[in-house]
Amino acid sequence: MEKRAIALLAFVLLVFTVMPGFASAQQSAGFEKDFAKYLERISKERGFTVTETDIEYSLSLYEDTLDSYENVEDLEGFLGEVIQNDGQNLRYLYEDYEISKEELGALLAENGETLDDYVFVDDLYQAVDFYLEARIVRDPDFDKNLEIRLQEVSKVRGFMVTREDVVASLARYEESLDNFKTIDRLFEFLGEIIKKDLSNLDYFTDVYDVNKDELLALMKENGLDINDYIFLDDLDQDINGFFEDMYLIDELSVLMEEYGLTMEEIDRLEAHFLSIFETMNDETLEQIFNLADRMMAFEDFDTATELTPKEAAELLSIYKEFISIFQLKVEFSLIQDGTEKPLSLTALFNMTELVNADLKISLYNLQGEFLADLIITGEMVDSESLHETGQALSNGTEKPTPTPAPVKKTVSSDATAPATVKGGELPKTASNYGMRALAGLFIISGGIFLFRKTRATSLEK
Repeated sequence: MEKRAIALLAFVLLVFTVMPGFASAQQSAGFEKDFAKYLERISKERGFTVTETDIEYSLSLYEDTLDSYENVEDLEGFLGEVIQNDGQNLRYLYEDYEISKEELGALLAENGETLDDYVFVDDLYQAVDFYLEARIVRDPDFDKNLEIRLQEVSKVRGFMVTREDVVASLARYEESLDNFKTIDRLFEFLGEIIKKDLSNLDYFTDVYDVNKDELLALMKENGLDINDYIFLDDLDQDINGFFEDMYLIDELSVLMEEYGLTMEEIDRLEAHFLSIFETMNDETLEQIFNLADRMMAFEDFDTATELTPKEAAELLSIYKEFISIFQLKVEFSLIQDGTEKPLSLTALFNMTELVNADLKISLYNLQGEFLADLIITGEMVDSESLHETGQALSNGTEKPTPTPAPVKKTVSSDATAPATVKGGELPKTASNYGMRALAGLFIISGGIFLFRKTRATSLEK
Protein backbone atom coordinates (compact mmCIF):
# COMPACT_ATOMS: atom_id res chain seq x y z
CA MET A 1 0.00 0.00 0.00
CA GLU A 2 2.80 2.41 0.92
CA LYS A 3 4.75 1.66 -2.23
CA ARG A 4 1.74 2.21 -4.47
CA ALA A 5 1.08 5.54 -2.79
CA ILE A 6 4.68 6.62 -3.36
CA ALA A 7 4.59 5.73 -7.04
CA LEU A 8 1.24 7.38 -7.66
CA LEU A 9 2.29 10.51 -5.82
CA ALA A 10 5.37 10.74 -7.98
CA PHE A 11 3.40 10.88 -11.16
CA VAL A 12 0.73 13.17 -9.90
CA LEU A 13 3.53 15.58 -9.02
CA LEU A 14 4.93 15.11 -12.50
CA VAL A 15 1.63 15.86 -14.19
CA PHE A 16 0.69 18.77 -11.97
CA THR A 17 4.02 20.47 -12.36
CA VAL A 18 3.72 20.61 -16.13
CA MET A 19 0.61 22.73 -15.72
CA PRO A 20 0.84 26.49 -15.34
CA GLY A 21 0.32 27.49 -11.73
CA PHE A 22 0.44 23.93 -10.38
CA ALA A 23 4.06 23.65 -9.49
CA SER A 24 4.49 26.50 -7.11
CA ALA A 25 2.39 28.99 -5.27
CA GLN A 26 2.02 31.98 -7.55
CA GLN A 27 1.35 35.13 -5.59
CA SER A 28 -1.73 36.96 -6.75
CA ALA A 29 -1.38 40.13 -8.76
CA GLY A 30 -2.46 42.25 -5.81
CA PHE A 31 -0.29 40.49 -3.25
CA GLU A 32 2.16 43.33 -2.71
CA LYS A 33 -0.63 45.84 -2.20
CA ASP A 34 -2.52 43.53 0.18
CA PHE A 35 0.71 42.74 2.02
CA ALA A 36 1.43 46.42 2.52
CA LYS A 37 -2.06 46.88 3.98
CA TYR A 38 -1.51 43.85 6.22
CA LEU A 39 1.74 45.31 7.54
CA GLU A 40 0.04 48.61 8.19
CA ARG A 41 -2.83 46.95 10.05
CA ILE A 42 -0.73 44.71 12.27
CA SER A 43 1.64 47.60 12.99
CA LYS A 44 -1.30 49.46 14.51
CA GLU A 45 -2.27 46.38 16.53
CA ARG A 46 1.29 45.79 17.72
CA GLY A 47 2.02 49.44 18.49
CA PHE A 48 5.16 49.75 16.37
CA THR A 49 6.14 49.37 12.73
CA VAL A 50 6.18 45.75 11.60
CA THR A 51 8.36 45.23 8.53
CA GLU A 52 8.69 42.58 5.85
CA THR A 53 11.89 41.49 7.58
CA ASP A 54 9.92 40.80 10.76
CA ILE A 55 7.50 38.62 8.81
CA GLU A 56 10.29 36.74 7.06
CA TYR A 57 11.94 36.08 10.42
CA SER A 58 8.76 34.69 11.94
CA LEU A 59 8.27 32.44 8.92
CA SER A 60 11.86 31.25 9.13
CA LEU A 61 11.17 29.86 12.60
CA TYR A 62 8.92 27.33 10.88
CA GLU A 63 11.23 26.80 7.90
CA ASP A 64 8.88 28.80 5.70
CA THR A 65 9.21 31.82 3.42
CA LEU A 66 6.99 34.61 2.19
CA ASP A 67 7.22 33.35 -1.38
CA SER A 68 5.25 30.22 -0.52
CA TYR A 69 1.99 32.15 0.02
CA GLU A 70 -0.45 32.90 -2.77
CA ASN A 71 -2.40 35.49 -0.83
CA VAL A 72 -2.23 37.49 2.36
CA GLU A 73 -5.22 35.66 3.86
CA ASP A 74 -3.27 32.40 3.94
CA LEU A 75 -0.20 34.17 5.32
CA GLU A 76 -2.22 35.79 8.08
CA GLY A 77 -3.85 32.48 8.97
CA PHE A 78 -0.43 30.85 9.32
CA LEU A 79 1.21 33.58 11.39
CA GLY A 80 -1.75 33.82 13.71
CA GLU A 81 -2.73 36.37 16.31
CA VAL A 82 -0.74 39.58 16.70
CA ILE A 83 0.35 40.60 20.20
CA GLN A 84 -1.80 43.57 21.10
CA ASN A 85 -0.09 46.82 22.05
CA ASP A 86 -1.58 46.70 25.54
CA GLY A 87 -0.74 43.01 25.93
CA GLN A 88 -4.33 42.08 26.78
CA ASN A 89 -4.29 38.94 24.65
CA LEU A 90 -1.30 37.52 26.56
CA ARG A 91 -3.39 36.66 29.59
CA TYR A 92 -3.66 33.02 28.47
CA LEU A 93 0.12 32.79 28.18
CA TYR A 94 0.47 34.07 31.75
CA GLU A 95 -2.07 31.48 32.92
CA ASP A 96 -0.59 28.58 30.92
CA TYR A 97 2.94 29.16 32.20
CA GLU A 98 1.93 30.56 35.60
CA ILE A 99 4.05 33.68 35.20
CA SER A 100 3.31 37.38 35.57
CA LYS A 101 3.90 40.18 33.10
CA GLU A 102 6.94 41.23 35.11
CA GLU A 103 8.29 37.66 35.19
CA LEU A 104 7.85 37.39 31.42
CA GLY A 105 9.85 40.56 30.96
CA ALA A 106 12.59 39.24 33.21
CA LEU A 107 12.68 35.91 31.38
CA LEU A 108 13.09 37.62 28.02
CA ALA A 109 15.71 39.98 29.42
CA GLU A 110 17.75 36.99 30.63
CA ASN A 111 17.99 35.98 26.98
CA GLY A 112 18.76 39.43 25.62
CA GLU A 113 15.23 40.15 24.43
CA THR A 114 12.22 42.28 25.17
CA LEU A 115 8.55 41.83 24.36
CA ASP A 116 9.05 44.26 21.47
CA ASP A 117 11.15 41.60 19.72
CA TYR A 118 7.93 39.65 19.12
CA VAL A 119 5.02 40.35 16.82
CA PHE A 120 2.97 37.16 17.01
CA VAL A 121 1.54 35.30 19.99
CA ASP A 122 2.59 31.89 18.64
CA ASP A 123 6.23 32.92 18.37
CA LEU A 124 6.23 34.22 21.93
CA TYR A 125 4.69 30.99 23.19
CA GLN A 126 7.46 29.00 21.56
CA ALA A 127 10.18 31.19 23.04
CA VAL A 128 8.73 31.17 26.56
CA ASP A 129 8.40 27.40 26.49
CA PHE A 130 12.02 27.07 25.36
CA TYR A 131 13.39 29.52 27.90
CA LEU A 132 11.44 28.08 30.84
CA GLU A 133 12.58 24.60 29.91
CA ALA A 134 16.19 25.80 29.95
CA ARG A 135 15.69 27.08 33.51
CA ILE A 136 14.70 23.70 34.89
CA VAL A 137 17.39 21.85 36.83
CA ARG A 138 17.62 18.13 36.09
CA ASP A 139 16.22 15.95 38.84
CA PRO A 140 19.21 14.35 40.62
CA ASP A 141 17.01 11.29 41.27
CA PHE A 142 15.79 11.09 37.68
CA ASP A 143 16.69 7.44 37.16
CA LYS A 144 15.22 6.37 40.50
CA ASN A 145 12.00 8.28 39.90
CA LEU A 146 11.78 6.84 36.39
CA GLU A 147 11.68 3.31 37.78
CA ILE A 148 8.95 4.33 40.24
CA ARG A 149 6.90 5.90 37.44
CA LEU A 150 7.40 2.84 35.21
CA GLN A 151 5.74 0.69 37.87
CA GLU A 152 2.70 2.98 37.76
CA VAL A 153 2.66 2.95 33.96
CA SER A 154 2.89 -0.85 33.96
CA LYS A 155 -0.24 -1.11 36.10
CA VAL A 156 -2.18 1.09 33.70
CA ARG A 157 -0.93 -0.70 30.59
CA GLY A 158 -1.38 -4.18 31.98
CA PHE A 159 2.13 -5.47 31.39
CA MET A 160 5.69 -4.61 32.40
CA VAL A 161 6.90 -1.38 30.82
CA THR A 162 10.66 -0.94 30.91
CA ARG A 163 13.17 1.84 30.53
CA GLU A 164 14.05 0.36 27.12
CA ASP A 165 10.40 0.76 26.07
CA VAL A 166 10.53 4.45 26.91
CA VAL A 167 13.83 4.88 25.06
CA ALA A 168 12.31 3.23 21.98
CA SER A 169 9.27 5.47 22.12
CA LEU A 170 11.41 8.60 22.39
CA ALA A 171 13.50 7.46 19.44
CA ARG A 172 10.42 7.77 17.24
CA TYR A 173 10.63 11.52 17.71
CA GLU A 174 14.44 11.73 17.68
CA GLU A 175 14.47 12.36 21.42
CA SER A 176 16.37 10.75 24.29
CA LEU A 177 16.10 10.56 28.07
CA ASP A 178 18.98 13.00 28.37
CA ASN A 179 16.77 15.74 26.88
CA PHE A 180 14.33 15.61 29.80
CA LYS A 181 15.06 17.04 33.23
CA THR A 182 12.07 15.75 35.19
CA ILE A 183 9.90 12.66 35.05
CA ASP A 184 6.76 14.79 34.74
CA ARG A 185 8.14 16.50 31.65
CA LEU A 186 9.11 13.17 30.16
CA PHE A 187 5.69 11.62 30.49
CA GLU A 188 3.94 14.79 29.41
CA PHE A 189 5.87 14.38 26.19
CA LEU A 190 5.11 10.66 25.85
CA GLY A 191 1.40 11.29 26.30
CA GLU A 192 -1.54 9.18 27.34
CA ILE A 193 -0.96 5.52 28.20
CA ILE A 194 -3.07 2.89 26.46
CA LYS A 195 -5.22 1.30 29.15
CA LYS A 196 -5.15 -2.42 29.85
CA ASP A 197 -8.80 -2.83 28.77
CA LEU A 198 -8.18 -0.64 25.69
CA SER A 199 -11.08 1.56 26.73
CA ASN A 200 -9.33 4.75 25.66
CA LEU A 201 -8.96 3.57 22.07
CA ASP A 202 -12.20 5.46 21.47
CA TYR A 203 -9.82 8.30 20.66
CA PHE A 204 -9.41 6.73 17.23
CA THR A 205 -13.17 6.67 16.75
CA ASP A 206 -13.24 10.44 17.10
CA VAL A 207 -10.23 10.98 14.85
CA TYR A 208 -10.56 8.27 12.18
CA ASP A 209 -14.15 7.09 12.60
CA VAL A 210 -13.16 3.49 13.38
CA ASN A 211 -14.24 1.57 16.45
CA LYS A 212 -11.93 -0.58 18.54
CA ASP A 213 -12.61 -3.81 16.64
CA GLU A 214 -12.08 -2.12 13.28
CA LEU A 215 -8.87 -0.56 14.53
CA LEU A 216 -7.50 -3.86 15.78
CA ALA A 217 -8.45 -5.54 12.50
CA LEU A 218 -6.65 -2.82 10.54
CA MET A 219 -3.57 -3.28 12.70
CA LYS A 220 -3.61 -7.04 12.20
CA GLU A 221 -3.98 -6.59 8.45
CA ASN A 222 -0.84 -4.46 8.48
CA GLY A 223 1.18 -6.69 10.78
CA LEU A 224 0.83 -4.59 13.94
CA ASP A 225 0.10 -5.84 17.45
CA ILE A 226 -1.61 -3.62 20.02
CA ASN A 227 0.60 -5.18 22.70
CA ASP A 228 3.62 -3.59 21.08
CA TYR A 229 2.28 -0.13 21.95
CA ILE A 230 2.29 1.68 25.28
CA PHE A 231 1.35 5.24 24.35
CA LEU A 232 -1.58 6.47 22.29
CA ASP A 233 0.60 8.94 20.41
CA ASP A 234 2.89 6.19 19.14
CA LEU A 235 -0.05 4.14 17.90
CA ASP A 236 -1.62 7.21 16.35
CA GLN A 237 1.59 7.91 14.46
CA ASP A 238 1.47 4.53 12.73
CA ILE A 239 -2.30 4.44 12.26
CA ASN A 240 -2.27 7.90 10.74
CA GLY A 241 0.11 6.60 8.09
CA PHE A 242 -2.39 3.92 7.04
CA PHE A 243 -5.24 6.37 6.70
CA GLU A 244 -3.05 8.85 4.83
CA ASP A 245 -2.05 6.12 2.40
CA MET A 246 -5.62 4.94 1.87
CA TYR A 247 -6.90 8.47 1.38
CA LEU A 248 -4.06 9.28 -0.99
CA ILE A 249 -4.64 6.14 -3.03
CA ASP A 250 -8.34 6.89 -3.36
CA GLU A 251 -7.65 10.45 -4.45
CA LEU A 252 -4.86 9.56 -6.82
CA SER A 253 -6.84 6.73 -8.40
CA VAL A 254 -9.44 9.27 -9.47
CA LEU A 255 -6.78 11.60 -10.77
CA MET A 256 -5.05 8.86 -12.71
CA GLU A 257 -8.27 8.19 -14.57
CA GLU A 258 -8.22 11.82 -15.68
CA TYR A 259 -4.87 11.29 -17.36
CA GLY A 260 -5.73 8.06 -19.15
CA LEU A 261 -3.44 5.78 -17.15
CA THR A 262 -4.29 2.09 -17.05
CA MET A 263 -3.54 -0.23 -14.13
CA GLU A 264 -0.85 -1.88 -16.26
CA GLU A 265 0.83 1.50 -16.73
CA ILE A 266 0.59 2.29 -13.03
CA ASP A 267 2.17 -1.07 -12.20
CA ARG A 268 5.03 -0.41 -14.61
CA LEU A 269 5.61 3.06 -13.23
CA GLU A 270 5.58 1.79 -9.68
CA ALA A 271 8.08 -0.96 -10.42
CA HIS A 272 10.39 1.43 -12.28
CA PHE A 273 10.56 4.10 -9.59
CA LEU A 274 10.82 1.70 -6.69
CA SER A 275 13.75 -0.04 -8.37
CA ILE A 276 15.51 3.34 -8.45
CA PHE A 277 14.62 4.15 -4.84
CA GLU A 278 16.18 0.89 -3.71
CA THR A 279 19.57 1.85 -5.14
CA MET A 280 19.49 5.58 -4.39
CA ASN A 281 22.32 6.67 -2.10
CA ASP A 282 23.35 9.89 -0.36
CA GLU A 283 25.62 10.83 -3.26
CA THR A 284 22.70 10.66 -5.70
CA LEU A 285 20.51 12.71 -3.40
CA GLU A 286 23.23 15.34 -3.14
CA GLN A 287 23.41 15.37 -6.94
CA ILE A 288 19.67 16.04 -7.07
CA PHE A 289 19.90 18.96 -4.67
CA ASN A 290 22.83 20.40 -6.62
CA LEU A 291 20.72 20.32 -9.75
CA ALA A 292 17.95 22.14 -7.90
CA ASP A 293 20.46 24.82 -6.88
CA ARG A 294 21.48 25.20 -10.50
CA MET A 295 17.86 25.69 -11.47
CA MET A 296 17.48 28.37 -8.80
CA ALA A 297 20.27 30.34 -10.47
CA PHE A 298 18.02 31.20 -13.42
CA GLU A 299 16.47 34.63 -13.58
CA ASP A 300 12.76 35.07 -14.30
CA PHE A 301 11.79 34.52 -17.90
CA ASP A 302 8.69 33.63 -19.91
CA THR A 303 9.99 31.86 -22.98
CA ALA A 304 13.19 30.25 -24.17
CA THR A 305 13.87 33.23 -26.44
CA GLU A 306 14.73 35.24 -23.33
CA LEU A 307 17.51 32.81 -22.41
CA THR A 308 21.08 33.39 -23.48
CA PRO A 309 22.72 30.52 -25.40
CA LYS A 310 24.76 29.71 -22.29
CA GLU A 311 21.64 29.57 -20.10
CA ALA A 312 19.79 27.41 -22.61
CA ALA A 313 22.71 24.97 -22.67
CA GLU A 314 22.76 24.88 -18.87
CA LEU A 315 19.04 24.19 -18.70
CA LEU A 316 19.35 21.38 -21.21
CA SER A 317 22.25 19.94 -19.22
CA ILE A 318 20.16 19.94 -16.04
CA TYR A 319 17.27 18.28 -17.85
CA LYS A 320 19.47 15.51 -19.22
CA GLU A 321 21.12 14.88 -15.86
CA PHE A 322 17.79 14.59 -14.11
CA ILE A 323 16.24 12.10 -16.48
CA SER A 324 19.51 10.20 -16.34
CA ILE A 325 19.19 9.85 -12.56
CA PHE A 326 15.67 8.50 -12.92
CA GLN A 327 16.63 6.39 -15.92
CA LEU A 328 13.90 7.75 -18.15
CA LYS A 329 13.42 8.50 -21.79
CA VAL A 330 10.77 11.18 -22.27
CA GLU A 331 8.94 12.02 -25.47
CA PHE A 332 6.50 14.89 -25.93
CA SER A 333 3.84 15.15 -28.60
CA LEU A 334 0.89 17.39 -29.40
CA ILE A 335 -2.44 15.80 -30.27
CA GLN A 336 -4.72 18.02 -32.33
CA ASP A 337 -7.66 17.17 -34.61
CA GLY A 338 -6.92 13.47 -34.28
CA THR A 339 -3.33 13.93 -35.41
CA GLU A 340 -0.32 13.35 -33.17
CA LYS A 341 2.74 15.45 -33.88
CA PRO A 342 6.09 15.01 -32.08
CA LEU A 343 7.07 18.03 -30.00
CA SER A 344 10.70 19.04 -29.67
CA LEU A 345 12.22 20.54 -26.57
CA THR A 346 12.55 23.86 -28.36
CA ALA A 347 8.84 23.87 -29.22
CA LEU A 348 7.99 22.80 -25.69
CA PHE A 349 10.07 25.65 -24.29
CA ASN A 350 7.92 28.15 -26.13
CA MET A 351 4.46 26.71 -25.40
CA THR A 352 2.30 29.07 -23.36
CA GLU A 353 -1.11 27.38 -23.50
CA LEU A 354 -3.10 24.42 -24.80
CA VAL A 355 -5.87 25.44 -27.19
CA ASN A 356 -7.95 22.68 -28.83
CA ALA A 357 -5.06 20.29 -28.27
CA ASP A 358 -3.70 17.75 -25.81
CA LEU A 359 -0.13 17.30 -24.63
CA LYS A 360 1.07 13.71 -24.40
CA ILE A 361 4.06 12.79 -22.26
CA SER A 362 5.41 9.33 -23.08
CA LEU A 363 7.75 7.69 -20.60
CA TYR A 364 10.16 4.84 -21.36
CA ASN A 365 12.94 3.17 -19.42
CA LEU A 366 16.51 3.15 -20.70
CA GLN A 367 15.90 -0.18 -22.40
CA GLY A 368 13.25 1.51 -24.52
CA GLU A 369 10.42 -0.32 -22.80
CA PHE A 370 7.21 1.67 -22.70
CA LEU A 371 6.09 2.69 -19.21
CA ALA A 372 3.14 5.04 -19.63
CA ASP A 373 1.47 7.86 -21.52
CA LEU A 374 0.08 10.83 -19.62
CA ILE A 375 -2.44 12.99 -21.45
CA ILE A 376 -2.96 16.62 -20.43
CA THR A 377 -5.83 18.56 -21.93
CA GLY A 378 -6.54 22.28 -22.01
CA GLU A 379 -9.66 21.69 -19.91
CA MET A 380 -7.57 20.02 -17.20
CA VAL A 381 -5.23 22.98 -17.08
CA ASP A 382 -8.16 25.26 -16.32
CA SER A 383 -9.69 22.96 -13.72
CA GLU A 384 -9.95 24.75 -10.39
CA SER A 385 -10.59 21.53 -8.50
CA LEU A 386 -7.44 19.89 -9.85
CA HIS A 387 -5.50 23.02 -9.06
CA GLU A 388 -6.57 22.79 -5.44
CA THR A 389 -5.71 19.09 -5.31
CA GLY A 390 -2.29 19.79 -6.76
CA GLN A 391 -1.62 22.40 -4.11
CA ALA A 392 -2.71 20.03 -1.36
CA LEU A 393 -0.26 17.42 -2.58
CA SER A 394 2.54 19.88 -3.18
CA ASN A 395 2.40 21.91 0.01
CA GLY A 396 2.23 20.96 3.69
CA THR A 397 -0.85 22.13 5.59
CA GLU A 398 0.33 21.92 9.18
CA LYS A 399 2.43 24.49 10.93
CA PRO A 400 5.51 22.69 12.29
CA THR A 401 6.76 23.34 15.79
CA PRO A 402 10.06 25.21 15.83
CA THR A 403 12.77 25.27 18.47
CA PRO A 404 13.65 28.94 18.99
CA ALA A 405 17.29 29.63 19.54
CA PRO A 406 18.08 31.54 22.74
CA VAL A 407 19.41 34.56 20.88
CA LYS A 408 18.14 38.07 20.32
CA LYS A 409 15.46 38.14 17.65
CA THR A 410 17.05 40.33 15.01
CA VAL A 411 17.57 39.75 11.32
CA SER A 412 20.10 41.61 9.25
CA SER A 413 19.09 42.98 5.87
CA ASP A 414 21.07 40.31 4.07
CA ALA A 415 19.86 37.40 6.19
CA THR A 416 18.02 34.57 4.53
CA ALA A 417 15.40 32.21 5.86
CA PRO A 418 16.30 28.52 6.25
CA ALA A 419 16.09 26.65 2.98
CA THR A 420 13.30 24.09 2.68
CA VAL A 421 12.33 21.43 0.20
CA LYS A 422 8.63 21.18 -0.49
CA GLY A 423 7.11 18.43 -2.53
CA GLY A 424 5.96 20.49 -5.49
CA GLU A 425 7.69 23.81 -5.01
CA LEU A 426 9.66 25.15 -7.94
CA PRO A 427 12.02 28.04 -8.42
CA LYS A 428 10.21 31.04 -9.84
CA THR A 429 11.89 30.65 -13.20
CA ALA A 430 9.15 29.99 -15.71
CA SER A 431 5.60 31.10 -16.24
CA ASN A 432 5.17 29.46 -19.62
CA TYR A 433 3.67 26.04 -20.18
CA GLY A 434 6.61 24.24 -21.72
CA MET A 435 9.16 25.30 -19.16
CA ARG A 436 6.98 23.93 -16.38
CA ALA A 437 7.01 20.61 -18.18
CA LEU A 438 10.78 20.47 -17.77
CA ALA A 439 10.66 21.86 -14.26
CA GLY A 440 8.19 19.14 -13.36
CA LEU A 441 10.77 16.55 -14.28
CA PHE A 442 13.38 18.38 -12.23
CA ILE A 443 11.42 18.43 -8.98
CA ILE A 444 9.88 14.99 -9.23
CA SER A 445 12.86 13.34 -7.55
CA GLY A 446 12.94 15.59 -4.50
CA GLY A 447 9.22 15.22 -3.91
CA ILE A 448 9.19 11.45 -4.24
CA PHE A 449 12.35 10.84 -2.27
CA LEU A 450 11.41 13.07 0.64
CA PHE A 451 7.93 11.57 0.77
CA ARG A 452 9.40 8.10 0.84
CA LYS A 453 12.00 9.04 3.42
CA THR A 454 9.39 10.60 5.72
CA ARG A 455 7.06 7.60 5.50
CA ALA A 456 9.89 5.13 5.99
CA THR A 457 11.13 7.01 9.04
CA SER A 458 7.64 7.08 10.46
CA LEU A 459 7.28 3.33 10.12
CA GLU A 460 10.72 2.64 11.52
CA LYS A 461 10.07 4.78 14.59
